[in-house]
Amino acid sequence: MREKKGTQHLWSRSLSVLVLFLAAATLPAIAQYSSGIEGTVTDQSGAVIPSAQVTVTNQDTQVKQTAISNAQGFVQILHLPPGRYHTTVVATGFTTWEQKDIDIEGTDVRSIYPKLLIGSTQATVEVTANSSAVETTSGTISRVLERQTVENAPLVGENLYASVATLAPGVTGLGGSFGGASSSGSQGTNSFNAEPGFQIIGAGQRQEANEYQVDGTSVNGNSRDGITNLTPEPATVAQLKISTDVFSADKGRQSGALIEVFTRPGTNRFHGDLSEFYTGSALTARTEFQTKVPRYLRNDFGGSVGGPIFKNKTFFFGSLFWSKSSQGVTLTQPMETPEFVNYVETNYPNSLAAAFFKGAPAGGIPTSGFQTVSQIEQSLVSPYLPPGIPGDLVALGNVSINQSPINNGFQGHVRLDHNFHDGSDKLFYSLFRNTTQGGVANPRPNLAYVSPNATWYHKVDYIHTFSARLLNEASVSYVRAVGDQPAAPNDLPNLPNAYPGGLGGGFSSWGPSGWVHNNWNWHDVLTYVQGSHNIRIGVDVDRQQDLDNFTAGLDRPTFYFTNIVDFAVDKPNYQSGPIVNVQAGGTAQSLYSRVLMLQTAPFLQDDWKVSKKLTLNLGLRWDYFGHLGTVSYGKNPLALFTPGSGGTAQAQIANGSMLVRGSNGQVVDNAMWRFAPRFGFAYDVFGDGTTSIHGGWGLFNNKIGDLSYVDGIRTNPPQFADPSISIYNAGTTLANFSYGASASGPTGFAPPPGISYEVDPHGGLVGTRIGVGGLQPNLVPPEVQDWSVSIQRSIGSSVVIEADYFGTSSTHLYFQTDSNRYAGDLIQHDGSLSRLNSSFGAVVYGQSIGKANAEVGALAISKRFSRGWSVHAIYNYGKALDYTSSNDNGVGGAENVIDVNNPRRNYGRSDYDSRHRISIDAVWNIPGVGKGIEHLITGGWTLSPVIVLQSGQPFTVYTTAPYPSGDFNADGYNYDVPNMPAFGSNKATSRSDFLKGVFAVSDFPLPAMGTEGNLGRNTYNGPGLANTNLAAERLFRLPFLGDAGSFQVRGEILNLFNRVNLTNPVSDLSNGEFGKSTDQNLPRTIQVLGRIRF
Repeated sequence: MREKKGTQHLWSRSLSVLVLFLAAATLPAIAQYSSGIEGTVTDQSGAVIPSAQVTVTNQDTQVKQTAISNAQGFVQILHLPPGRYHTTVVATGFTTWEQKDIDIEGTDVRSIYPKLLIGSTQATVEVTANSSAVETTSGTISRVLERQTVENAPLVGENLYASVATLAPGVTGLGGSFGGASSSGSQGTNSFNAEPGFQIIGAGQRQEANEYQVDGTSVNGNSRDGITNLTPEPATVAQLKISTDVFSADKGRQSGALIEVFTRPGTNRFHGDLSEFYTGSALTARTEFQTKVPRYLRNDFGGSVGGPIFKNKTFFFGSLFWSKSSQGVTLTQPMETPEFVNYVETNYPNSLAAAFFKGAPAGGIPTSGFQTVSQIEQSLVSPYLPPGIPGDLVALGNVSINQSPINNGFQGHVRLDHNFHDGSDKLFYSLFRNTTQGGVANPRPNLAYVSPNATWYHKVDYIHTFSARLLNEASVSYVRAVGDQPAAPNDLPNLPNAYPGGLGGGFSSWGPSGWVHNNWNWHDVLTYVQGSHNIRIGVDVDRQQDLDNFTAGLDRPTFYFTNIVDFAVDKPNYQSGPIVNVQAGGTAQSLYSRVLMLQTAPFLQDDWKVSKKLTLNLGLRWDYFGHLGTVSYGKNPLALFTPGSGGTAQAQIANGSMLVRGSNGQVVDNAMWRFAPRFGFAYDVFGDGTTSIHGGWGLFNNKIGDLSYVDGIRTNPPQFADPSISIYNAGTTLANFSYGASASGPTGFAPPPGISYEVDPHGGLVGTRIGVGGLQPNLVPPEVQDWSVSIQRSIGSSVVIEADYFGTSSTHLYFQTDSNRYAGDLIQHDGSLSRLNSSFGAVVYGQSIGKANAEVGALAISKRFSRGWSVHAIYNYGKALDYTSSNDNGVGGAENVIDVNNPRRNYGRSDYDSRHRISIDAVWNIPGVGKGIEHLITGGWTLSPVIVLQSGQPFTVYTTAPYPSGDFNADGYNYDVPNMPAFGSNKATSRSDFLKGVFAVSDFPLPAMGTEGNLGRNTYNGPGLANTNLAAERLFRLPFLGDAGSFQVRGEILNLFNRVNLTNPVSDLSNGEFGKSTDQNLPRTIQVLGRIRF
């Protein structure tokens, strides 16, 4: 790929930037070291003790930090790395107070309660750490998954995000990649991919609002929202924290769930492990839709090692892991029958359909759901006359195709920690390197391909202490993600893309194409402690680049056919592409784009200890999203469709034109600075850490990934144009299509015949409609109000019960669809599509007008790990509503707007809405019984179950059939809903109903032609989820490898009871599988892992 070359030069240049930055280092960032300890030192009567010396020692590294209590007895030691600490408090005239085994979790400030006795400092009073400590310093509602849970929980594909990141109060979702089914060996369930996204729903918000951080640095991708460029291997992870609400101005950059990974550091003792992980088709049950399990294998292996470079001062940790695997994929699709293929090749041997069938045959033979030519012609009515193919010829049937594409990966990691100036200054460096070779399955095996991806992650963090009251933390990070989509090995380079209606698995190729994302982040925080105020002033600066070359994909035209009969005789109803060069004429070349983004956010945060019991978190953040993106083809600015004058939205579209709104490649004018105030509180009811009421309110400005709008505008005129030819356009005949083969590969396709390169007054092409994209001027970033309150009560030393409430209200959400349409168009013009603005075809116009609301309640009981066991149980009840459930840059379906002139018509349950959810996870170290052989057999075992019960997510009944078979409102946009059926919006269903068909097409009355149906969006519930994963581990001590020496044998059973957890049914009325669930989540799978520790 073009951008792949020069990687080393770019990286060396980036290193130079880092060095220069650190040399200058006074800029402020969020960092690896943001945990701490605070407390008020008192005597037994409760009187405060000033000038007490408090020393905190990391028990693994022996690095110490010291502070002196102020006049109010208050003391705070911040910027500690997560770990286990020993605290001593010394004051003249009092005995020494000591507390060991204080667990400091990532980004948390832990309260201590030292009460000193009168006496000699030589005497020591030791108290026991309370492992059930409730939240007393922050309004954040979160859960930290302890090391025991990270190590012992059963993990789908060894991926933490997909397996355990939903186990927190207020969080729902299936964890699957982009909300899809988590199939055996699926590509989304490993730790190596460059751009995975997971259905993790925090407080009822879309997954695109989530933020992923590794050691305090954001690793979110830049072109798509809610995805991560880095998923650390579990062996490198010390803690995983999931925060449903964050009210600190220096942390909450996104309004959704904050998912933070804290990597393992080195310690004063050398430690490490070697491990091997295995699963495969022999250990996997077949799904409901498989006759056998597709062959696949997965073998992960590697190890980690950490220890001191200089004891008590400098430490390292590193790891190397590889994966050699293949996926097991079953594709269930309606495909052409051998009889139909034989008929086409015999009677239409020179057709492109014959070339497609020969060059990319189906991967299997249909066995059910057969449809004849007559049935197809009746259900999908063509604008052309029937070609005379025998009506009783069986043309389509359902086929189940098993494939095993490869999915290999590598991840390497190095971490260095250096402490100097008696531990008051710290230097941190982290490196990750990921690569993958991911095979992409296709129901037409000749079109399958292997996509290579890679990720670099670098971070440097430096803390300098100026005095006991003033310190600065500066960090800089660089994340680079690279992806390629090569041409399939058996690609049909001289054939276009073709999508026949009703046929699953169209004929499509995009490669060779590729992309590069570069993300730089500077983050600096200056901390000043004044009395009971902890004041932080800082700034986030993000510089992002999205560089791509999609020439081959954009130059290969795409044709749509009403049905497979029209496809057989080369009669398309719609053509898009190839992209043409308006200025030079002919098919465009070198279609690369450079999207450059600059985002800046200065912030001010004051954590104010108002009293011994009350803490307020007061924050203010100024978010600035720059130009939201600049796109450059050389120095040429890019035009956008811009609405014109008019009293209605339809009139403005009709009068709209292409307009260059920026300069020097700028896409849109600068977005205004957006204020984001935050307020949090924590009230320690009894002042002893046993009962807490905490919560807050915050305003958040979310980012919009550039893919939302760039895909629609990268080929806009006046430089380029995307021809849009439709048989429904007035005067269009078959002769206007350029449906034919290329003489020179993907970039050699001819433009539509007779195309004019003359630009009309609106910016379109004279005589040819083109598809264009537009963007609201001064696009307002999504604005989210987020509020919550939590009550926690500690019972004993390790149990906490809590009740939580979360609420969100979102406005200015990104919302786009084809706005150049109106109901009745095809009827008024005798089957021809006039459109509001006849200069253009589809006008995908992006606006910040979307809305969403959600409320979630949660009840939880937790016993932290102590005495060999832990358990966490959470019940969530909530409801989420929105216009659409995506920014249209990752999760699909965002452009499916029922009534373009009434967006509120789409307001309904969110795609991810789940009313009820129960999750239970536990770890139990079985102590064993008896002595000798009996104890050898029963001891050393650890069991860890994860149980999730979740109600079904909703779906919409609709049709994608074109006019007149579908497109009920005749606006030319093939996404329409029918009328409400006789049984209404509720129907009792069972698993067998979803398998047999929960609905029939005849259940849904069709509206009068020219009108939309009255059925709502996301009216019906899909199947629920009930899943139990179980891990069982046996540990054998190996003393010759040191105190930690052991050999572990571990088995994990995913979906222990092999419950058939179906996905939502096919809800497209034009699909032959309508009403049936055709896929399921993970079947029972056994994973085996062996590990040697030293």
